[in-house]
Amino acid sequence: MKAVFRKKYKAADSLTAYGMLFPAFAILSIFGVLPLLMAIGESFQDYTTKAFTFANFDYILKTPEFLKSFGNAILFTVIITALMLVLSFLFAHIVKGMHSSCGSIVKIVIYVPCLISSVATSIIFTFLLNYGGGLITSILVAMKLEPISFLTQGIWPQTVVIAVTLWCGFGYNTLVMLAGLLNIPKDYYEAAAIDGAGAFTCMIRITIPGMTNYFILMLINLITGNMQMLDIPYMITGGGPLNRTLTPALYLYNSFRDSSRTQNVTIAGALVIMVVILVINAVAFGLMRSKKSED
Repeated sequence: MKAVFRKKYKAADSLTAYGMLFPAFAILSIFGVLPLLMAIGESFQDYTTKAFTFANFDYILKTPEFLKSFGNAILFTVIITALMLVLSFLFAHIVKGMHSSCGSIVKIVIYVPCLISSVATSIIFTFLLNYGGGLITSILVAMKLEPISFLTQGIWPQTVVIAVTLWCGFGYNTLVMLAGLLNIPKDYYEAAAIDGAGAFTCMIRITIPGMTNYFILMLINLITGNMQMLDIPYMITGGGPLNRTLTPALYLYNSFRDSSRTQNVTIAGALVIMVVILVINAVAFGLMRSKKSED
């Protein structure tokens, strides 16, 4: 009898669980899976005849601007990810060592850029860096120095895009790092100090291994976000000069607005970006494996 009741209640619990999951599954299917399947179908169709074809992918993969945009995005992603991980990790240590009241103020201040949209941030930096009368240009002229065209000259356009992206996400990533540092038990450091371990040894043996999951979270977020970068290069440089700050998402945005190109080509390009991001994330997950807490 007990076995029968257990099976009965188990079936009832399963039915309740599936019922609670159904709304989320339905919404995900309607607004996520279904549009993706439709996009895949249209990417393999001729825009006029609706016949099956690989021409859309052949066109997008042979377009020099699109390939160059991928090179730019990979360069931005590598530099921004490396700098963000290192800088936020180091600054999180500084915030951790501050007095509680002072640390709270610092955390609020560094998080403020995250509350401002990247479009508004780009506009602010554009006014600051404008060659024709921006704040920095005015300061340089007042100091009898030659003004710099930050948006067109040398490596400055790429540097500006990287700097603005770092400024927008630094606060959030620092707080994530800080949460990871605070989550490491103090007993580990006390035991290491008793054994005579120095600060560097504690960093290598305790801190970094204890924050593996946080590094993975930030790594995946940074790779996914920066490979889809659009608003900052669009607002600040427009992808120029000479497409040096053009990203795949910005290229597709321009392609979608170009009446001479079919929508199917743009969809094919979007799927290419999705596949590349999935491959990069899969490699990142393979290289850095998450660990369960031992406490």
